[in-house]
Amino acid sequence: MKRTNIMLTDDQHKVLKVYAKREGRTLGELVREALDTAYKKKNRIEHRRLAAMEAYKEGFISIGKLSEILGIDIVSLRLYLKEEGISLQTQDIEEIAEDVVNA
Repeated sequence: MKRTNIMLTDDQHKVLKVYAKREGRTLGELVREALDTAYKKKNRIEHRRLAAMEAYKEGFISIGKLSEILGIDIVSLRLYLKEEGISLQTQDIEEIAEDVVNA
């Protein structure tokens, strides 16, 4: 383990001490657990974003679905894709007709 000093506000310190006492744990344990939780979640979100982008590039999902997954409006997403050099996927009339039938 590595030692790191952090500055907490008075309120943060008081709340953490209460939780630590209540749970029979140290303040450090609570801080480490909070960091693990926050960054593991961030990694899952990043993984989901990358998977969605690959699915879009391969034609498995539409731009609308990609927009929904990423939580970005279509216009912003189109600009983002352009900036990233990712071409817009388009459907021909037969694919659109299939989608209508399957909907």
